[in-house]
Amino acid sequence: MNYISTRGEKKKLNFSDILLLGLARDGGLYIPQKWPKFSAKEIKRLKNKNYNDIAFEVSRKFIGNEINKKELKKIINNSLKKFSNKEVAKIRPLSHYEWLLELYHGPTLAFKDYALQIVGNLLNYTLKKKKKKITIIGATSGDTGAAAIDACKNKNTMEVFIFHPKGKISEVQRKLMTTVNSKNIHNIAIDGDFDDCQKIIKKLFVDPDLKSKFNFSAINSINWARILFQTIYYFFSVIKIKSNKNIIFSVPSGNFGNVYSGYVAKKIGLQFDKLIIATNSNDILSTFTNKGVIRLKSIKHTITPSMDIQLPSNLERFFFDLFKSKTKYVNKSLKKLFKYKRMDINKEKIKQIQKFFYAKSVSEKETINMIKEIFIKNKVIIDPHTAVGIAAGRKLNKNKHPIVYISTAHPSKFPDIVKKSINQYPDLPRNLIDLLKRKEKYETIELNYYKVKNYLLKQSNFVKNV
Repeated sequence: MNYISTRGEKKKLNFSDILLLGLARDGGLYIPQKWPKFSAKEIKRLKNKNYNDIAFEVSRKFIGNEINKKELKKIINNSLKKFSNKEVAKIRPLSHYEWLLELYHGPTLAFKDYALQIVGNLLNYTLKKKKKKITIIGATSGDTGAAAIDACKNKNTMEVFIFHPKGKISEVQRKLMTTVNSKNIHNIAIDGDFDDCQKIIKKLFVDPDLKSKFNFSAINSINWARILFQTIYYFFSVIKIKSNKNIIFSVPSGNFGNVYSGYVAKKIGLQFDKLIIATNSNDILSTFTNKGVIRLKSIKHTITPSMDIQLPSNLERFFFDLFKSKTKYVNKSLKKLFKYKRMDINKEKIKQIQKFFYAKSVSEKETINMIKEIFIKNKVIIDPHTAVGIAAGRKLNKNKHPIVYISTAHPSKFPDIVKKSINQYPDLPRNLIDLLKRKEKYETIELNYYKVKNYLLKQSNFVKNV
């Protein structure tokens, strides 16, 4: 399996290469040169498989023989041991046509764990085999940072620098990162928003001075391996839910990585109807889907902070498909977007987008009301991001087709909003009951690229002497 960059880098790389690199050398994102396919027979054979086995069978299509079967199975099984639910992901019925896919049973209580626990161990395995070390840099809007830190802590093959927007994630989200005591972990709060953090990361990756000093890698959804292992729970859901009709997935969406993983699953052969892109008032994705327009505006800070994003990274991967792999057109369109803060797509392309996606924006009032409604009717406490997914799904699914709502985070990560909605605080899991009392360690840096760069050079243990 060879991989190429969305921006036209000529060199083709294998899975191990792109796993370690994360972002392409030309600033693009890696995708398969040729998409693997699952036949109906192959998917049928997954029917009685558990989550781990499905993960193995799907990932083999993208990894090939680079990691032998025995080692890959071992990595997957070891990675999913820390999950609190025996099935790894829990499918909970809400009605005769609605299901909640709970993806918060991992160590940091968010869907990011389902890919990152595996990715962290894959990185460690590959680095040991190649006798290399890497420096991982990543931005988080709330959940990615904690999941990445937990997956990579105490591994001497890597060090991790995670940047979060100061004061713009929940206290639980922050403390899941900043209370981890590990020599290879560095937490940085940036005086800005998530998009500011993301811009810094991308600039660090392409800085020629830093390229000579670091072996950088990414562990957020810029890294293809994240996308790959997020496809697994789409396969798991379709296989486990016995429905005669095609299923719709409603996905709370910010950086487009989760819903894009569903698109990949469908692209390689998984049979379901469509994906609902559920957004908060930062509605760039719903405007893109419904009107073919992208307008970069200032971020609105909401009760669903993980979705407070205006420039979703993974749109670039979808653009590459939408524009039929024309890298020159992708580059031209992105430059136009960055320069004029706007991009318009013609009606023919909008139709192509809508073959795969519905989209709906949800207000904060609707979000709070949905948390309350699910609690009263189903006796289930959900987090605000999940509430956005359910509210958007119910708005668009008037004909009551089978629908799966992706539940992206444990409600205890957003206690104040839950309390406002149902008049009670959600409990943290027993192993994290003292989390808010744990000692934190992180640095605050103003929004200045050179100060961030200097911090990286000063704090890193892996800087090359050149």
